[in-house]
Amino acid sequence: MAVTLQTIAEQHFPGFAASRRLPPQMHRAAWAVKHCRTRELGGHVNSCPDGHFHQIAYNSCRHRSCPQCSWLPKERWLDGWRKRLLPCPHHHVIFTVPHELNEIWRRNKAAFADTLFAAASQTLVELLGDAKFLGGRVGILAALHTWNQELQEHVHLHTIVTAGGLGEDGSWKKPRKKCLLPRKVLMIKFRGKFKAMLREKVRQGRIKLPAWMSLEDFDGLLKQLMGVPWNVKVYDAYRDGVSVAMYLARYIKGGPIGNSRVISLEDGEVAFRYRLPARRGGDGKRQSIKRLPVDAFLSRWLEHVPPKRFQTVRGYGLYSGNQHSRWQQAAEALGIGEVWPPEQQRSWQEWCEAAGLSEACRCPLCGKQLISHHEFAAGRGAPIAAWLYVPKLKQSIVAGGKIA
Repeated sequence: MAVTLQTIAEQHFPGFAASRRLPPQMHRAAWAVKHCRTRELGGHVNSCPDGHFHQIAYNSCRHRSCPQCSWLPKERWLDGWRKRLLPCPHHHVIFTVPHELNEIWRRNKAAFADTLFAAASQTLVELLGDAKFLGGRVGILAALHTWNQELQEHVHLHTIVTAGGLGEDGSWKKPRKKCLLPRKVLMIKFRGKFKAMLREKVRQGRIKLPAWMSLEDFDGLLKQLMGVPWNVKVYDAYRDGVSVAMYLARYIKGGPIGNSRVISLEDGEVAFRYRLPARRGGDGKRQSIKRLPVDAFLSRWLEHVPPKRFQTVRGYGLYSGNQHSRWQQAAEALGIGEVWPPEQQRSWQEWCEAAGLSEACRCPLCGKQLISHHEFAAGRGAPIAAWLYVPKLKQSIVAGGKIA
């Protein structure tokens, strides 16, 4: 039987948690992954309308750190942003925080990440608002990513930035430089903003330092980092923003590792695949295998569970949620007249059909679309009434895709 994150959590999280003090969000994540698509979360019955086929479908946990039920939320998120991304080239810009600050990040995840979002977005808005580089209001979509391929802490922010912006006169302005912004200018401004914001939050008590680090030590660390180049990357423009959004979609749901990367759980060790850094001129697809004691694996995985209700994806400028009128103005300047795209509600069957997974939502005998009915509560099995479903009565008892 294939080893999954759920298997590891079921077998080893209770012992792992018993010997440690873990924050509530880690317990919630492990509980959700353990019980995803089990009777503990309840479920419903999917049936062929002509009675050829019935199946019990247990509910997904819908936790953003669960790889088992991440596909549908990713597709919904990506579908929404496909409609909102403006029809122009976009740059992929990455802001990375030095590892020397990981200890502070670990103790102040929400406040630290807020600082990263603010410093990166303000840096882009201010520089691209300058006529020397662009002189317009840009659209920015930012996603927080806190791990590397080996599940170690690697705090950085992926951003999608429009290669152009809305000018004060309502016209669409193109950047003066092909690279959007000089990397060194971007890095220096981001580094200065992030350090100033971090220092201010420490002074205000909104960010707590480790017990062994005094204010003097903290100031010394920031001075030390002043002379270190921070890793800021600006990639060449993509034809549109959708391809970069597809890349970001992998990180907004499902946590730091998917089940396909987990190889084995043997002798108290977890083995998983990870991608090696690309060689110059290489294809970037080299892989290796990492083996960790199960407690070390769980510790690394849980370290990347975001705080409860923390927003790991945010829009700024033209992509901010309160910029409907300016987005419309930008769209018109780019030659499209669509209004701000409304959200569309699709059933799970429609999503499966759109993704070419029709076998998951259709009767294997007659090919008709399955209908969900008879929901049952957590911890209980499907009610007997579910199996008394009478074929041929679909027209009279089906309403809104559910059986009454």
